[in-house]
Amino acid sequence: MVWIREIEYLRGFAVLAVIAVHISMNFTRIPVVNPLALLDVFIYITAHFAVPVFIFISGWVLALRYSGAYSVPAYYRRRARTVLPPYLFFSALYLLVVVEGAIGLAGVPALDAVAGALLMGTAAYHLWFFVVIIQLYLLYPLIARGYDLFDRAGAALFLLLALLFFQVLWNVGAHALGAFAGVEWYMVLIRLFPSHLFYFVLGIHIARHTDRFRSALRSLSPAGVVAAAGGGALLVGGMWAATVFLSGGFSGATLAVFCVYRILEPLYYVPVIVALVLVAWRLEEAGGRLPGASRSFGEHSFGIYLIHPLVIAACAAAWASLTGFSWADWLTYPVIFLATAVVSYGVVRVVSGIPYAGYLVGESRVRRGPG
Repeated sequence: MVWIREIEYLRGFAVLAVIAVHISMNFTRIPVVNPLALLDVFIYITAHFAVPVFIFISGWVLALRYSGAYSVPAYYRRRARTVLPPYLFFSALYLLVVVEGAIGLAGVPALDAVAGALLMGTAAYHLWFFVVIIQLYLLYPLIARGYDLFDRAGAALFLLLALLFFQVLWNVGAHALGAFAGVEWYMVLIRLFPSHLFYFVLGIHIARHTDRFRSALRSLSPAGVVAAAGGGALLVGGMWAATVFLSGGFSGATLAVFCVYRILEPLYYVPVIVALVLVAWRLEEAGGRLPGASRSFGEHSFGIYLIHPLVIAACAAAWASLTGFSWADWLTYPVIFLATAVVSYGVVRVVSGIPYAGYLVGESRVRRGPG
């Protein structure tokens, strides 16, 4: 399906944004609030569209693959094969290997630490995504049936608006409860499926109405879409950069800033998703080496997502050893970003060709198709 090929571009864009988030978050290691720190904050915030895009794609692909009559047990078996082996393997790896600050061995963790890491996705800073996506995978048959009920009644858009409102309330409430009852409440609530449910159902909606979606997007002005996405980036990124500048650090943000951000973020992410789809169309229509390389990068995005923290830590250590530069130096960020993207892709390409081992980095997605 040509549309699936376009989805691979979106995966590639999203995993590049993930890498940007996890490199720019090192602004916390800059001892003063300077222009580099503020730029990092801006990139850190605006690149957070990555996980919503991945969840949107998941809903889209699942709805394309599983619609009408299908075997629910077979669905759950395939989902389990796709997500559980890599999640368990990389949780174990990141419990043993430190990738925050400096790379090194952490020692053998206690059993309660292992259980907590698996339940909360805290073995490394990126694994929380698996906690959310596993819940959505488990609930997909029910979510899809619920969507179809509204769709048959002609109320699909009403459902999407209601879910958008509910998701914003949930995420704002998570911050409020975390502020007044303890941060552990926020950590739990933000990992429950309602925190990203709107993006998942939006993907289902697009899958059910692909032709209508294509027609609607073609009627939009690309310049207008880019302006909307860029304006949203300036708004949310600028808000956080100003907060850090005025308060002297990220920790100085008030509850009001977090809540306003949670209200604004989906209004930024949706235009970004539209803009990325338009870019994917242009790439697919252009042909040639660049689209082919971009699509290949997206096909291996699952594995890149899994290993990139390890690559970031290793590249940062090597860079500091060779040059003496740290996270307080401007050149560090583009160098580590490019090195992480290239090395992660290369490692995943090599591992995906090894029998059985390839399933730990999403080899089955490449050979059997997305989803």
